[in-house]
Amino acid sequence: MQLFDREKASRLMKDQGIDLLLASSKHGVGYLSDYWHPVSDDYYVLWAVEATHKTFVGVPADQAAEPFLVAGASEQTTISIMDPWIEDRRYWGPGYYIQTWDDPLATDPDPGDPMAVVADAIESRGLTSGTIAIEKRFLGIKYVEALLRRLPDIELVDAEAILWQLRMVKSEEEQKRLRESCLRTSRAWLATVRDAQAGMTQPELQRVFVKHCMDGGLEYERAYVIFGPAGLSLINGSPASGDVRLKPGMFIRIDAQAKFGGYVCNLSRVTAHGEVDDAMAEAHRLERQLILDLIPELKPGVAVADIRRRELALYEEIGHPPLVPYTGHGVGRVVHEPPYLALNDSTILEPGMSVTLEPHIMYSGDGDIFVGMEDHFLITNDGAEWLTESAPMSLHV
Repeated sequence: MQLFDREKASRLMKDQGIDLLLASSKHGVGYLSDYWHPVSDDYYVLWAVEATHKTFVGVPADQAAEPFLVAGASEQTTISIMDPWIEDRRYWGPGYYIQTWDDPLATDPDPGDPMAVVADAIESRGLTSGTIAIEKRFLGIKYVEALLRRLPDIELVDAEAILWQLRMVKSEEEQKRLRESCLRTSRAWLATVRDAQAGMTQPELQRVFVKHCMDGGLEYERAYVIFGPAGLSLINGSPASGDVRLKPGMFIRIDAQAKFGGYVCNLSRVTAHGEVDDAMAEAHRLERQLILDLIPELKPGVAVADIRRRELALYEEIGHPPLVPYTGHGVGRVVHEPPYLALNDSTILEPGMSVTLEPHIMYSGDGDIFVGMEDHFLITNDGAEWLTESAPMSLHV
């Protein structure tokens, strides 16, 4: 399915003198094509070190010109089944299975050249002297040099700004997937907390979360599972060591991240295992109230820097210092995306943006524990939709 606004993409490219947007990262390719294969990256080596799976998507500024998808030959079956919206699909290399090779017993087969296929696609669109926007942060110099050898008259610029301008505002389909991702992640988190038992280690409870993600039709992204206080200093944000065992009177902190349809839910909760002392319970109450006090700030037309200012004022009121340099962040195909609810971000919220709120309080007593809740929201026409509201914020669940 086409997830992005092609007309908006075309307008942004033309405003910046860009003829073609060329994505090569997992999230860039996935966003533009709604396709990604688990081995479509630079790290999956084939039979030779110079042959790695590499996938590209090209979107011309001219809306009359077709986008193209370039993938390894071994992905043809997967692409035919997943059937992404892009019709011009081109393949490089002889494929993984030797039955597709000219000589199945060749000892040194030609691994193929993805950039040659990309160059052909660009050339067929008459852009051999055009300006191509690439993901400089992710496209290795080896591929850049290969493309320039094929097309020496093109100019390469960075695609990152345009991609973020497009990705910050989620389409209806993206919003639908985010809702489902958050609903399922909230269920997986709740089931995990209820399965927690005294004596478990943090990795053991993390594996429980992984299982609940898989059982719930989610793709596990990552999770930080921390028990505490556990006699540890976390001043630099380091997680507690893996051999900490859960005991009554501890907090369980889970920062949960799982994915549905390519879109991440970011949810964090701190719950009590058994009865905790009064100071810990008060820290939990203050943290919960910070979230509730900040939710009304989430609405169209609000500057994200002003939300940060409001959070800093709340910290002054409760007598706690801030711990992280932002109030929240965007979430989409990756867990941290623009905008950042920070003083140095000039973004104005608008409907369709997907952001978190994640204030933190440090409880120190027999070691540190960050009392942090994180909730995921969609900005609507008149406020915000609370995507993780189904995950209880209670001290005990």
